[in-house]
Amino acid sequence: MGQLYEEQYVWRMPVRVYHWINALCVTILFITGLYIAAPVLSPSVGEAVWYHKMAWFRYIHFATAFVFIANFLFRLYWALFGEDKYGRFAGFKPWSPIWWGQPFKDQLRAYFFLKKEEPNYCGHNPVAALTHFLFIFCGSWFMVLTGLAMYGENNPGGFTDSLFGWVVLIFGSSQSMHTMHHLVAWVFPVYLILHIYAVVRHDIVDRSSVTSSIVTGYKHKVEECPEYAD
Repeated sequence: MGQLYEEQYVWRMPVRVYHWINALCVTILFITGLYIAAPVLSPSVGEAVWYHKMAWFRYIHFATAFVFIANFLFRLYWALFGEDKYGRFAGFKPWSPIWWGQPFKDQLRAYFFLKKEEPNYCGHNPVAALTHFLFIFCGSWFMVLTGLAMYGENNPGGFTDSLFGWVVLIFGSSQSMHTMHHLVAWVFPVYLILHIYAVVRHDIVDRSSVTSSIVTGYKHKVEECPEYAD
């Protein structure tokens, strides 16, 4: 395939910073969202006005959500105008029949241990790129739009409600939108399980330092990038 390198600088600082901010935000949003949906810490005695647990959980949820949105928009900007080809997801070409060809099938078979040898991609392999697109890109857009629509309901006719109130109409009712927002949130822990499996597997099978690369930016013992080969 090509010459072997001991190190390849793959993930630049903006991508790494986005990754960890996103991971922290998703964790906080998921935990606070679960509490908002089912407030298990509600007081058993006393008047509700004496306690502010729900108010604090909602405040943390909303504040984290705006950080998540800003971080997500920054990642979209970097994907379009970033200075490095890996951060731009240049290898993600689902509109091309070639992209769904043998490399995609080989990588999928490798994840199920049906194939021993596999290309050692510098950036995202085809299966990882598709997974990130479906779970992170599409999932984040869904959560952002429905979340802003729900936030706008706190002030009917206000700025946020005027911009995102149309989202409620798509679901038919506010309750349906709330339910779907809650259900789609479970996409992220499912993605986390798949993501951890993939990176640990690559570290063990390929020895390409995938786990540490999101901290240092460097992958080790990688080939010349097949996703950018002519």
